[in-house]
Amino acid sequence: MNKKVENWLLLLVLALIWGSSFILMNRAMFDSQDAPTLLTASEVGALRMIIAALFVSPFVYKSRKLFFSKDWKWFMLVGLLGNFLPAFLFTYAEKTLSSSQTGMLNSLVPIFSLIVSVLLFHNKVKTKGIIGILMGFIGTLLLIYFSESNNASQSVDYMAVMLVIIATICYALSLNIIKEKLDQIESIVITAVSLLYMLVPSLIVLGFTDFNLKITDSTYYPAVGYTAILAIVGTAIALMLFNRLIKQTSSSFASSVTYLIPFVAISWGVVFNEPINWSVSFILLILGGIYLIKKDQ
Repeated sequence: MNKKVENWLLLLVLALIWGSSFILMNRAMFDSQDAPTLLTASEVGALRMIIAALFVSPFVYKSRKLFFSKDWKWFMLVGLLGNFLPAFLFTYAEKTLSSSQTGMLNSLVPIFSLIVSVLLFHNKVKTKGIIGILMGFIGTLLLIYFSESNNASQSVDYMAVMLVIIATICYALSLNIIKEKLDQIESIVITAVSLLYMLVPSLIVLGFTDFNLKITDSTYYPAVGYTAILAIVGTAIALMLFNRLIKQTSSSFASSVTYLIPFVAISWGVVFNEPINWSVSFILLILGGIYLIKKDQ
C-alpha cells in the first residue's frame, strides 16, 4: 500500500477507535447520565491497563532483553506518560465531563506536541505546520464553545478540564519520546514493553479498590466488558497503530488524530443523548489544519 494512503488510513482508524473510547469509559462508570457509579474511575483505569498489558504480553517474548537495555527508561516513560497516567486522568475527568466534551478537549495534544518537540528536542517547525496546528486548535475551541452555548444550565467543571489538559501534555511528551528516542524499535514492541512496565502499578491500584467484590456480581459485567473493549481495542491495538504512524510520519502529524477524535466523540454523544450543538464549518477548519500539518512534513 502507498505510504501516504496508509498514513491517512491509520489516522482515520485511530480517530474512530479513540473517539469511541470516551463513551466506553463513560458506560463503564455509569449506566446513563447522572446514574449511580458502576465501576469507579480508579477501577476502570487500572483494569484497562491490566487487560491491555496481558493482551500484548505474547508480543514481547522475543524482545524481552529490552526490559534491561539502555532504553528501559524511555519505555518506562512511554508507559507512564502515554498510558498509565492518562488512563486515570480521563476517567476522573469523565466523572463530571461528558464523553463528547472530553473528546473535544483531547484535541489539545498537537499544540503541546509541537511545544515539546521545539523546547525539549530542539526541532524546527515551518510556518505551514504552525498555521495548521493553530487552525485545528481554533476549530476545536469553537466546537467546545458552541457545544456549550445552548446549554447554559450545565456548567463546566474546570478542575476536570485541567485533568484532561494534563493528560494531553502527557500524550505530547510520550509521542515525542517515541519519535526521538525509540524510532529504531518496532511499534508493536514499543507498545508491549511500555504496557508491561505498567502492569504491576496497575495491579497495586486495583488492589486498593472494591473490584474483587464487584467481579462476582453480574450487575457489573457489562461495565467490565466495556472496559475490556477499551483496553484491547482502544489501548493495545490502537497504540500499535499509533506508534507505527509516529514512526512513518512525525509527532505533529500523528498527534493530529486528536483533531478528528471530537467528531467521533460527538457522534457517540448524540447517540447517548448528550447535549451537543456544532457546525460543519468547524470540521472543515480542523481538516484544513491537518492538511497543512501534513504538508509541513
